[in-house]
Amino acid sequence: MTHGFFPVSYKVCQVLGIQGGFPLEIREIRPGFVAEAVGNNREILAGRDGDVVKKALLSYSVVIMRGMELAPTEQVALTRLLGPPEIVTDMRNHHPESTDILVVRNAGATPVVGNTHWHSDRSFLPEPTRYTVLRADVVPEEGGDTLFADMTAAYRELGDEWRPVIDGAEAVHSYDTVARLRARAHGAPLEQGYARKYPPTVHPLVRAHPESGTPALYLNELCVASLHRPDGKPVTVGVAELHEYATRERFVHRHRWRRGDVVVWDNSRVLHRAGDLPPGLPRVLHRTTTAGAPPYAPAEG
Repeated sequence: MTHGFFPVSYKVCQVLGIQGGFPLEIREIRPGFVAEAVGNNREILAGRDGDVVKKALLSYSVVIMRGMELAPTEQVALTRLLGPPEIVTDMRNHHPESTDILVVRNAGATPVVGNTHWHSDRSFLPEPTRYTVLRADVVPEEGGDTLFADMTAAYRELGDEWRPVIDGAEAVHSYDTVARLRARAHGAPLEQGYARKYPPTVHPLVRAHPESGTPALYLNELCVASLHRPDGKPVTVGVAELHEYATRERFVHRHRWRRGDVVVWDNSRVLHRAGDLPPGLPRVLHRTTTAGAPPYAPAEG
């Protein structure tokens, strides 16, 4: 049996007894990368169970929950357990019941842009998005998967020829490409004043996980405009070359959606993108996100 690009060997990492509720199992799908929360999934919405999911995200970059029929208010409540929800800035696509929920719809007059590029959410901000919560509302009969790339493993497996070049390097993240894609998709002029609202920002090319300090590559196919080193040494690897390496099949997990699935991931150590979708098949996902803190480089040594 396969799950995405990897053979699945389910391993129960922990069984967490919930007082007054059903025990919740965290089952490992990909070591240190992807896990599934298994149990009475309707009960996960309680604050006590949300804490279990939050703890699982310390060990895994992606946590999957199957078969949850979340109302919009429930999804926002679950997101709030992970951090302060971000308000949707693309007002064409926010959910009618909540400006905290972005409706990711492949069809219609106001498509969400950029989701087929490898990216981490809102890296063009000084304080990028930390967690993303995505719930499947309408699932196509085929296609429309979401792919995740493990930036912790990608950094860990760097060759000796790249590591000295990358450690200590910085990347300039820009909103320019997103602005152009939005204008083209919506048949509208380029957003006025976006450069003042979202000026280019600099983040470390290798960032530390906020809780553990574990290093991970911090890339974005949409937003990274250039690389440099503060010490003036040349960066002898290009952005495209890094992306090609970091998104090789051995680092990638493919999630095949079922209606009601909820997937939570940590943007500090994951890239993601939408997979191919055959024309005419609808796919609708509801996305909430939490605010993060400024990325910082790992401690030396």
